[in-house]
Amino acid sequence: MRPLYKWSWRFINAVLKALFGFRVQGQEMIPSDGAIIIASNHISLMDPPVVGAAIPREVYYLGKKELFRNRLFARVIRAYNTVPVSRGRADRAALRRIAELLREGNAVLLFPEGTRGPGNTLLNGKPGVGKLAIEGRVSIVPAYISGSNQLRKTILRKSRLTVSFGPPIPWSWMENLEKDKSAYRKVVQEIMHRIGTLQVSMKTR
Repeated sequence: MRPLYKWSWRFINAVLKALFGFRVQGQEMIPSDGAIIIASNHISLMDPPVVGAAIPREVYYLGKKELFRNRLFARVIRAYNTVPVSRGRADRAALRRIAELLREGNAVLLFPEGTRGPGNTLLNGKPGVGKLAIEGRVSIVPAYISGSNQLRKTILRKSRLTVSFGPPIPWSWMENLEKDKSAYRKVVQEIMHRIGTLQVSMKTR
């Protein structure tokens, strides 16, 4: 990690643990180096920094272009590896940038649902994550976050702010798939299935 990212990562972790009882499960599922996609459900605006705080290496994010309108704030989020993306359509420039980051061996956090869900159920995933994984020959680590949409309850410890990681979907699972929309959908369906498995597992603990 770069020094700025490292110290910020430690500070955010300390704050999350002190205020919200932050807990991370399955952190060992994330490789310490090399290209990897971390694919998480999405329930709150807090999800990117919270899931990022659970990842023990520097990670890149996507952020809607509206966040970059303020120049000062844009400088801050760029310093923390946020790539601007247009909402409501396929942003090819953003996808090319993420593909480039993966080729360089970086970790990228993506939210396959594409928008925030209700929290109790998962939305259908978008095929773009599957496209990036297949064409980039990259494994995928599924992640499930809970409690980020109920921070008041986590402060009172009526709920827990938790991020759980599951076993990776290895590149070998995808290498014989065609580079087409059907294959991209198959990959994202597997991602959402595995996120759902983490959700069920967390509820039974």
